[in-house]
Amino acid sequence: MPRLLAFEYNDAEARVAVASLRGGQMLVEQAFCVSLAGNLEGATVDVGQRLAAAAAARGLGRLDTVVAVGRTQVELRQLVVPPCPDEELPELVRFQAMREFSALKDDWPLDFLPGEDGHQQRTVLAAAIEPSLARQVEKTCNEAGLKLRRLVLRPCAVASLWRRGGLAGKAPVCLLVDPLAGEAELTVLVDGREVFLRSARLPGDPLRDPEALGALVAEIRRTMVAAQNQLGGRRVESIVLCGRGEACQQAAEQVGQRLEVPTTVFDPLAGVQCADDMALPEIPGRFASLLGTLQDELSRTAPAIDFLHPRKPPEAKGRRQTYVLAGLVAALLVLAGLGYRFWATNDLKAKIADLKTETNRLKPQVTEAETVSKAAAKIGEWVDTDVVWLDELRWLVEHLPSSEDAMLILLRCQPTRDGGSIDLHGYARSVDAIDLMDRDLREAHHDVKGYDRKADRTVSPYTYFFKSTVVIDNAASKPAGAKQEDR
Repeated sequence: MPRLLAFEYNDAEARVAVASLRGGQMLVEQAFCVSLAGNLEGATVDVGQRLAAAAAARGLGRLDTVVAVGRTQVELRQLVVPPCPDEELPELVRFQAMREFSALKDDWPLDFLPGEDGHQQRTVLAAAIEPSLARQVEKTCNEAGLKLRRLVLRPCAVASLWRRGGLAGKAPVCLLVDPLAGEAELTVLVDGREVFLRSARLPGDPLRDPEALGALVAEIRRTMVAAQNQLGGRRVESIVLCGRGEACQQAAEQVGQRLEVPTTVFDPLAGVQCADDMALPEIPGRFASLLGTLQDELSRTAPAIDFLHPRKPPEAKGRRQTYVLAGLVAALLVLAGLGYRFWATNDLKAKIADLKTETNRLKPQVTEAETVSKAAAKIGEWVDTDVVWLDELRWLVEHLPSSEDAMLILLRCQPTRDGGSIDLHGYARSVDAIDLMDRDLREAHHDVKGYDRKADRTVSPYTYFFKSTVVIDNAASKPAGAKQEDR
């Protein structure tokens, strides 16, 4: 008979519940609180050690454990994504969450409620938890001698327990209120599906303190307004207060009167089988999330949000059969290949021997051909880079400025690896005349580099001395495969 333990904790206490299956139904064996108050003010309490001591006193041993965390401990966003198949939704949600969450990083556990799939868009409720908090929960379980199995979101666990009570169909839009010590978690459900979650701090226990109850009413009103804006005008039609006893019933009546909305009480222990010797907790309503998550786990129902096992793209159906068939085909191909290899080896050896003989016979001819090819390559390289200097001098005369603007005192031509170069030294009337000359000489496969200029009135009427080099890229000017006789 499997036994499971569930717990949640805050600064004041840890709440623990233990359940097992009996006759196909959940049997709650224990439900108790563990004080986390320090002996001295400001003293740090080791939650794991306190839980270990409480578990040892009750003889619980090392049990599989589900931990519930509150709304304030996670980052929650409603995301809108394009319509897509379910197998693509996890990756699309994480991509959208990385853009809209304020602090989300790649290592944050993230899970989501799929929501409805519309024609134009799909709305999901995504929740992420900081990795340090997840590691802290795991460390607490290890110190307490417990095996962490799931990490769930408390409001979703309460909603799961409420749905099991068969109350989800009475009001399409319902607000589920889970009052705790100093806080309350408020969950708006549409057709039994969680669509809006928030948590509110309270000055005390709303079931005992009138001031805290007034604060709770104000927070419920704010939640109703926020949910109405998010739901496109749809209003909360009923309020459900999670709890038990006369105090809870009176609080529900006051909430209904002040807000003028039908308000009922949901008893988390209603319909739950408890052990005969189990002592009921003082405030059973605070154990609703633990009972809900135990019900889900014992009935093998996946929780709405599980940070240890977030939603992933589903594996393709029939994949195992495909793998088996592919393995058989591969084995047959291997056997056929081995047979063919055995049959063809001798034939290949004979062909290899013939080819070796032919290679030895052709080696002298190959050596002679390589020598001729190298010589031809060198000749071709020279031809490709050869410069017809008469043509270049004619081109230079056509592109140099008139004698009124410039005068050459030196012209030097020399070949280079890719063509040639022409050094020009002379005098010019002005800087503009030099710039115009350089621009006219930059044409086709000619370029001007390394020019120099300075004021010099030695030769009148010229006022500037210049040095320029015309670079001829003869290889770039010829098309591939051009022959010498085409020039």
